[in-house]
Amino acid sequence: METRNKPPIVTVSQVNRVVGMLIKSDKRLQNVAVKGEVSNFTRHYKTGHLYFTLKDEQTQLKAVMFAGNAAGLRFDPDNGDKLVCYGAITVYEPNGVYQINCTAMEKDGEGEQAAALEELKKRLYDEGLFSRKRPVPSMPKKIAVITSAGGAALQDIINIISRRYPLVTLVVIPAQVQGVGAAESVAGAIGRAQNTGADTIIFGRGGGSSEDLSAFNAEIVARAVYNSAIPTISAVGHETDFTLADLAADMRAPTPSAAAELAVPDIAAFLSAIDGMERRIGINTKRCISEQESRLEYLSSITKARSPQNRIDLLSQRLENISETICGRVHSSLDRAEHTLTANAEMISALNPLAVLVRGYSVTSCNGSIVTDAAELSKGDAVDIRLAKGSVRAEITEIGR
Repeated sequence: METRNKPPIVTVSQVNRVVGMLIKSDKRLQNVAVKGEVSNFTRHYKTGHLYFTLKDEQTQLKAVMFAGNAAGLRFDPDNGDKLVCYGAITVYEPNGVYQINCTAMEKDGEGEQAAALEELKKRLYDEGLFSRKRPVPSMPKKIAVITSAGGAALQDIINIISRRYPLVTLVVIPAQVQGVGAAESVAGAIGRAQNTGADTIIFGRGGGSSEDLSAFNAEIVARAVYNSAIPTISAVGHETDFTLADLAADMRAPTPSAAAELAVPDIAAFLSAIDGMERRIGINTKRCISEQESRLEYLSSITKARSPQNRIDLLSQRLENISETICGRVHSSLDRAEHTLTANAEMISALNPLAVLVRGYSVTSCNGSIVTDAAELSKGDAVDIRLAKGSVRAEITEIGR
């Protein structure tokens, strides 16, 4: 072979890289849906990645689903399952193997079933089967339970209701909840429950796959729930998806246990609430009585203050006080007048000439005029001398200077 006709030498890694780039650049391979049967299925216990092979009668295709996408699966795939895998074709360069990198998967035929279910859901919605939501009795007397007679769901409901609200009567109506004829069995049980005298119906089952819950997506069950004259609680144990029966029911619970809790009150909490209300009523009653007593005392005091007798008593007291004041002032005035009179009397007494006479003095007068100077008299004048007791008449015989 001539040198000029030899192709360039490349490594295996380069070949795988080029092939990978060619596949990646082909938009037709970036969004594919591949149908086949699962074989060689492995779930990596550390990473959670899924590794398997899709095959048909003639060939096979490697497949991988990484943990992030696998966590969203609603079923556990296994060997022999017929699946439709969605994703992109990629090349795993270390092995030089092309594969489908799955982002989602469903069981073969599930897509058609889902489309049919969506069409049925829309038709029932347009008819109004999902719009009526009646209140469920808060303290029911009798509850009809529709589920499998030997299932764990029934025991959960009985245990929880017996513990929370033992006053209620339970009527168990067994029904087939899975398999051929399950939908007709559940619908018939709902019909029989109408004649039990129950005021609440709980229907459902424990958890399961989409196929296990298919009876509750049947039109006959949805219509039976809607036509029930008794309020209904659905207890189909699937927290993520809503069945048609869930949508038609008056109330939906994610599990049978949750349905039992929604159907009845907790009698312990109820009694505790009653005790609390009783205490509050007692406190409020005492407060009201105290307030009314205080108001009564206030009104009584006002009534007493405004009564004629009280007014007379007050005026009498005021008159007595005024009288005492007047008497006090009169006595005080008299005392002052008496004191003044005594003082004046003493002063008058001190100035009284007669008082002087008592001490041995006398008053001499001549012709009616009091003599105060010896020069006023002459020898031979007749004078009158006033003594303390009596008077005498004398004649002046000598005048001294």
